[in-house]
Amino acid sequence: MKRRESADTFMPMNKPPLDELLHVSTNRYVLAIVAAKYARAITDKINAGLLDEGIKPVSKGLEDISAGKVKFTPPGKRIK
Repeated sequence: MKRRESADTFMPMNKPPLDELLHVSTNRYVLAIVAAKYARAITDKINAGLLDEGIKPVSKGLEDISAGKVKFTPPGKRIK
């Protein structure tokens, strides 16, 4: 698999910064799972025509997690 070297096509994922995300959860694994599930939900909304296609689902998900718009229950703290 070839890696793209062009600066126009490569965009590092640094927004929001990891430090901001770690205030939401100190567990990076949990952040990755929550971001992936939320990004999938955003993708489904884009495919249904409810959201603009220009939105990057993972970036939008991470921004919403950082802003506190996404609520989740950390593992080990399940509601009984």
